[in-house]
Amino acid sequence: MFNIVYKNNRVIIFITSVLIILCSLLLFSDEPQTKSQDTDHITPTLFIHGFKGGPGSFNTMLHRFERNGWGSRGLIFHVSADGKVETEGQLTNDNNPFIQVLFEHNRASLADQTVWLQRIMASLYEKYEIRQVNLIGHSMGGLTSANYLLHNEGNKYPAVNRLVVIGSPFKGIHQKSYFEINTGAATVDLQPSSAALENMVYKKDHFDEHVSVLAIAGVINNEETDGVVSKTSAYGIKDIVPAANYQEETIYDTNATHSGLHEHTGVDKKVAAFLWDK
Repeated sequence: MFNIVYKNNRVIIFITSVLIILCSLLLFSDEPQTKSQDTDHITPTLFIHGFKGGPGSFNTMLHRFERNGWGSRGLIFHVSADGKVETEGQLTNDNNPFIQVLFEHNRASLADQTVWLQRIMASLYEKYEIRQVNLIGHSMGGLTSANYLLHNEGNKYPAVNRLVVIGSPFKGIHQKSYFEINTGAATVDLQPSSAALENMVYKKDHFDEHVSVLAIAGVINNEETDGVVSKTSAYGIKDIVPAANYQEETIYDTNATHSGLHEHTGVDKKVAAFLWDK
């Protein structure tokens, strides 16, 4: 009888110990990785791709930036089609860490992408204790970045120091053929005088007056376009940004095509000079 009770007690103690260990793991598994990091001096730069973009949109630019010693990449934010945010890699303790933002639904509306960027910024603020960032957006990624700045009320997000928009169609894409071969919710917003684009100008008074902006346009032909976005459209953000905070640069080169802008070393130099005084 004594042996049975003794064995039962041992089983109970063993099960209790296992439960305690499991509970401890659950409690501490979600601790942010950056708690041990000093993030006060860190100003990450987020790279946000455009319509139909993906990892390749900024991969080679990031490689060139690293090779030039301008910073290092590590953390990637993946946003699923239903808006769930997941991370890959780690935030580097470099002064200029690079963060890629990847939207699985890369044809989503401007409104959806703006909400997703808000979630990413909230995560940076709450989990990684980041207090300031820079943003670089190519094409629609520039629209999303600017629209975020028109909807970032409150103190739950990092402050944006500087914004670079590259070939971003703030006055829409005027090529009818573009919309004959491209589909998705984003194509509604990319139309000239769309409700989304006009609303951005309407809300311009909400744009943070402390954010400095650089707009970059490519010109490959006499029509002054990069093959998709006109120079006038790429510089349309100046209707939103306070004049004292706005700069623009034009890359006149047959290689400065819409998709070629993030592959162009001339663009690299403009970005580095604006963001990091390189």
